[in-house]
Amino acid sequence: MTARVGGFVFLVLLAIAGFSYYLLSTESQTQENGTESEQESYNKNLEKSEDKTAELQKSIDETPAGGTLEIPAGVYQVSKNPELKAVTEYGDSYFALKISKPITVIMEEAVFQTDTDDDYGVFWVNETEDVHLKGGFLMGERLPEDGTLISHIGILFLYTNNSSIENTYLKNFSQGVHLNHADYNMILKVTSEFNYGSGIISYDSDQNVIDSCVVRNSGDGHVSLYGGGEDNHVVNCMVTEDRKGFDDQQGITVEGEKGSLIENNTVSGFYYGIDVKNASESNVIESNIAFNNEYNIAVRGGDGGNNLQLPSYDTRILNNLAVDPRGDSSNGIFVDAGEGHVVIGNTLNFNNLIMPEKELAIYESQNYFVEEDKE
Repeated sequence: MTARVGGFVFLVLLAIAGFSYYLLSTESQTQENGTESEQESYNKNLEKSEDKTAELQKSIDETPAGGTLEIPAGVYQVSKNPELKAVTEYGDSYFALKISKPITVIMEEAVFQTDTDDDYGVFWVNETEDVHLKGGFLMGERLPEDGTLISHIGILFLYTNNSSIENTYLKNFSQGVHLNHADYNMILKVTSEFNYGSGIISYDSDQNVIDSCVVRNSGDGHVSLYGGGEDNHVVNCMVTEDRKGFDDQQGITVEGEKGSLIENNTVSGFYYGIDVKNASESNVIESNIAFNNEYNIAVRGGDGGNNLQLPSYDTRILNNLAVDPRGDSSNGIFVDAGEGHVVIGNTLNFNNLIMPEKELAIYESQNYFVEEDKE
C-alpha cells in the first residue's frame, strides 16, 4: 500500500523545508547584499586600480613555505601571464598568479579584477599541499560569452592536496573553483555565481569536501563531481538558478563518480536538480531539499552527443524532500538507468516516483506521498 503523510506531518515537513530554505536564502541574500555593497565600492575604485600582478606574484614568491601572506584591502588589477599555462586532461588554462608551495593567503577585503577578453583566471595552485586561501573577491570583468569551460578559471587546484578555499567570492568566470586531480581539500563557505560553466567542479579528484557553499546562475552543472572521482562530499550547500531563459541547467551533477555523498543541500530552478549519470556507482543522495526542477532527483544515462550514456549502479536515495517539480509532466524522483538503486524515506507528490515497474513495486510503499502545493 502506498504510504501517506497526514496533513499535520506534511505541514511540519514543509515548515522544516521552508525554514531551511529561508535560512539558506537569508545567508545567500546577506552574502549577496554584502557583495553588492563591496561591488559598488569596488566599481567606484576601478579606474584608480593599477596592475599589481608582478607585485602580488613577488609577494607570493617571497613568502616562505609554511608562512602567511596578508594582502591588504584594495582593488587589484591582475593580468594574464603567458608563462602561466596549466595543462590538464580537461584542457589548458592561463592564469595571473601561481602558488607552488605551502602557504596561507589571507585576502579578506582584497578584490582581484581580471580582463575577460584575455581568457585567464586568477590563482593556479600547482603540485603542492597545505595551501589555504581565505577571503577575497575574485571578479571577472563580465560574464564570458564564449571560449571553453576552462578559458577563465577563478581558482585551479592542480595535483594539490590537503588545502582549502574559505569565505571567497567568485563571479564571472568560466568556472569558479576547479579541483583537478586534487585530493583531501576543503571548499568552505564559498560563493560562486554567474559563471559560464560550473561554479565549483571536482574533476577526477578524491575525498574533497564542498561545504556550506552558495552556487547560483552558472552552467554545466553548477556543482559538478565529474571524471571518475571517489568519496567526495557536497553538503549544506544552496544551489539555484533563477535567470529567465536558463531552464535547461543542472544543479548538482554526479557523473562517473563513485562512493560520494550529496547531503543536506537545497537545489532549485534546474532541469535536473540532482543528476546522477554516466557510470556512477554507490553514491548516496540523502536529506536534500529539491523542488522547482523538471526532475528534482534523477538517475539516468548521459546527455548524448560527445557525452557517454552509461547506466549507473547502487545509488542510495534516502530521506529527501523532492516535492513540487516544475511542469505538469515533471518528476520528483526519476530512476531510469542501471540497477541496484535504493529509494527509501523520501517525500514526493503523488505519482512522482518513476522507476522500472519491478523496483517501483518494491519501493513505493517505503516513501511518503503528498498533494502538490498549487499555490
